Formats: sequence, C-alpha cells, structure tokens
Amino acid sequence: MQTRVLIGVFSFLTFVILYVLIRDYSQAIHSYSIPNVEPYQLEKVEDNATIKIPKELSWLNQLSAKGGVSYFYPASELRVKLLFEKNLKKDDTETFRVSVGIIDDYQFFCINQVLSANNIDYSYYKVGESIWLVVATDDEKYLRSVLEELKHYEIHYSLSKS
Repeated sequence: MQTRVLIGVFSFLTFVILYVLIRDYSQAIHSYSIPNVEPYQLEKVEDNATIKIPKELSWLNQLSAKGGVSYFYPASELRVKLLFEKNLKKDDTETFRVSVGIIDDYQFFCINQVLSANNIDYSYYKVGESIWLVVATDDEKYLRSVLEELKHYEIHYSLSKS
C-alpha cells in the first residue's frame, strides 16, 4: 500500500514539473520574433556591357607602376664533383651484421639511441620477426663495447662479419 502511494505521489510531482517546463518553454519561444530577411538581389547588367574600372584600382596598372626590386630570390645550386680512381680514399671500415632477434618498440628505440650516441653508422632490416642490423665501423672492439651497452636494456645480440 505504501509503495502505491509513493508511486502515485512521484508520478503527480513528475507531471507537475513537466507541465511547468513545457509552459515556460512555449512562453520563451513566443517571446522571440524571427527577423524578416529578403533574398539578395544581384545587379542586372545589360548584355555586352563592359564594367569600367578606375585606373587606380586596376592591379595590373599598380603592378606595372612598381619599380624594380633591389634583391633576387635565391636559386638552387648544384655542385658536381667527379671522383677519379686516384682521388678515391681507401676506406678501412668493415661491415658487421648484428642480430638482435625479436624486440619491442622500446628496445628498438634504445638500439637507435645507443648507436646514434656513439656515432656508429647502421641500417636495419627485418627477416620474419627478427631484426638485423648492418653496422659499418673500422674498430670491432669499439663496436663490441657499444653493443655491450644494449645488455642494460635486456637486448641480446649476436655479431658476425659480413
């Protein structure tokens, strides 16, 4: 019995609140008036009529009246250097292949940071899920010492000469 009375009272209050809200909304809508807007009318131009533009407004006349500029825009330069066999330096760098196996993004970031910080030229490629590095350096001991830093990031590697 008490729940039915409670539901009835709740329903009555809901209807009263809805009535007040709807009444206030309808009064608010009628208090505003919509402005009367007329469509835009284009000016009618006779057939074969020309429009006279004053000389001071013509962009072509303004452009031709400007004096020359005192600067030039930069141009691209192309330099070509021909290397002859006698001018080539013999490069003592060796190429090594480093296998780091399957690594996640953070470990790959760490490899990039360690090798870049030590100025070691490298590139990488992927075979299946494994990552391989191709490293060019002239000192194998230095490369091994740099690769030992990867153990701090739990990256295991195997080094082989190409």
